[in-house]
Amino acid sequence: MIRKLSAVVLLTAGALAVAAAPATAATGRLVLHGETGRVVINPGPGCYGSGTPYSGVTNDTDTAVTAYSGSGCTGLSLVVQPGRSTTGEFRSVRVPS
Repeated sequence: MIRKLSAVVLLTAGALAVAAAPATAATGRLVLHGETGRVVINPGPGCYGSGTPYSGVTNDTDTAVTAYSGSGCTGLSLVVQPGRSTTGEFRSVRVPS
């Protein structure tokens, strides 16, 4: 009986851990335009940067992202709402968690 109860507890705990796993921060495409541009599909949370500045950001995700003038998501910032684009010189973009 104790073995069966232990197995049920472990299975329940495992199911809860899977249910609590974080989802992708944003669903859709994040396009970072420029010489070293890139397209990130379903971007996870974090800072996306480049040694060469991006010339614009297209946010085709369901989450607002923040574009920064400096590397490492520092410096002046601009929020790019879902479904919007902006141009300018950006060195990094943060997707929130």
